[in-house]
Amino acid sequence: MQRVSLVAIGMTCSLLLAPLTFAAIPSTLPPEQTQGTVTYVSGGIGQEETQAFESAQRQYPLSLEFALQHAPRPIFTADVHVTITDKQGKSLLDTRSNGPFLLAKLPAGNYTVTAEQHGKTLTKTVHVATHKPAHLMFLWTA
Repeated sequence: MQRVSLVAIGMTCSLLLAPLTFAAIPSTLPPEQTQGTVTYVSGGIGQEETQAFESAQRQYPLSLEFALQHAPRPIFTADVHVTITDKQGKSLLDTRSNGPFLLAKLPAGNYTVTAEQHGKTLTKTVHVATHKPAHLMFLWTA
């Protein structure tokens, strides 16, 4: 009976501390930056920061991910030159990623995202909706 009580106490403590663990993840994100009307954050170096970015994606209308094709699976890359333009071609963001992830707060609309890594440029279009975050993966051949 005493053994059952200890197990119950341990499980209760775990359940009480679990929200604190998940609440701490977003604090491992680098500070947000603002350029014009766009607020963004980039990074994702290391396991803890990668998990923080994956958790925070739901809070940003647009998430970008950067990787190089590599066998047996892609590997993350950083220092990617990123530009985001609106449908009129006006530049809203022109920056370098500090890691394999870039999260941006943009109003709903259509955008062109260009990512350049080691002289190779990839361009994609994306529709950002009000209540559904959009995700783009940029994958370069090695």
